[in-house]
Amino acid sequence: MILALLNIGSTAAFGAFIALASLALFASYFIAISCMVSARCRKDPIKFGQWTLGRWGMPINIFALIYTAYVSIFLCFPSTLPVTGANMNYALPIFAFVVFLAIGWWFAWGKAKWSGLSAQIIALVVEDGKLVLNKNEEDKE
Repeated sequence: MILALLNIGSTAAFGAFIALASLALFASYFIAISCMVSARCRKDPIKFGQWTLGRWGMPINIFALIYTAYVSIFLCFPSTLPVTGANMNYALPIFAFVVFLAIGWWFAWGKAKWSGLSAQIIALVVEDGKLVLNKNEEDKE
């Protein structure tokens, strides 16, 4: 309801807010799908889960990357012509600012302070969902 009130104040602000959220969502999709395509292009085979698209997986992933890039471009366009400061879509500048801020924050602070991945989470993923907290529990099974 509060987001709907934004539309009353300024349709450009509401449009930029919606475009920004969609742009961030599509960027996260693009990163995840490109990682899968990259992994499928390597020589080492991927260990798939219980459900896979088989031989259609790679073409569908490539189509998804193309579609995501296409939609992401048009999310940044303004909704009306002629473009003025009042109806400009500010989604791309805001998104770029946040991405550069996050990258800068990582190199300035996060890289030195991050302790690394949790060994328990890695074990959970590697052991196919069977979390063993200590070896005594494993011996009982």
